[in-house]
Amino acid sequence: MIKPIVLSTALVGAVAAGWTASAVQKGKAAGDATNGKQLFAQTCAPCHSATSKTANVGPGLQGLFKAKKMPATNRPVSVAVVKAQIQKGGGGMPAFGSKYDAQQLNDLIAYLRTL
Repeated sequence: MIKPIVLSTALVGAVAAGWTASAVQKGKAAGDATNGKQLFAQTCAPCHSATSKTANVGPGLQGLFKAKKMPATNRPVSVAVVKAQIQKGGGGMPAFGSKYDAQQLNDLIAYLRTL
């Protein structure tokens, strides 16, 4: 006989795991947009505008996650694609893979989602 507490714990764990998997599948990043805004100002703003779609050195990023395609590479917009663009560069953008740890990258993505 399975004890009710063990069964309840297993059920809660399964629901939490399902929620987490669902969030990841939908492309949600677990980050802090306020921290991401600071990172953007320090590293991204010299080349990218957060308030316009007009290109500077790199494309403007206003509405990035509302768009269907990335502005310079025409790849589909998703958390995974944007993270890869930041980490690996491409389309004229340098790679920033070693610049950010995982939390900072998630913070930056959270901020980009607000634009």
